[in-house]
Amino acid sequence: MQLKRILVPLAGTSVDPEVLRVAIALGKPAKAEIVAIHVIEVRWNLPLDAILESESERGEGVLDDAVKVAEQSGAHIDTELVQAREAAAAIVDTARDRKSDLIVLGMPFRKRLGRVYVGKTVQGVYVGAHCAVLAYRQEETR
Repeated sequence: MQLKRILVPLAGTSVDPEVLRVAIALGKPAKAEIVAIHVIEVRWNLPLDAILESESERGEGVLDDAVKVAEQSGAHIDTELVQAREAAAAIVDTARDRKSDLIVLGMPFRKRLGRVYVGKTVQGVYVGAHCAVLAYRQEETR
């Protein structure tokens, strides 16, 4: 697969730096464009373009941290803050709009009822994406 554009959704979790490094490593040989996004989910009782200061500040912080990780890895990334009703749909739409070849998602290690838990966003992206999807699950910490 010749990668030209990789989309990396970041949620502000501990797996973000790792998943970004994976995307950079995959994209480096082909000099692929890497775009990191953070999706702010807007509640249904608010307008979609509502000004959500604390969420926006947090999202900008997540993206600023991503730029630092990329610079440490010798790479350049573009960033985008997105507001949407549902993160998975926003990720899929952004990947389509940007003609991404790959979406690299991070999954923090979580268990529910003794089983590894895959969240609804990861499931939604897997089902809805037009391009390849790679989920990087964080290893279990003991």
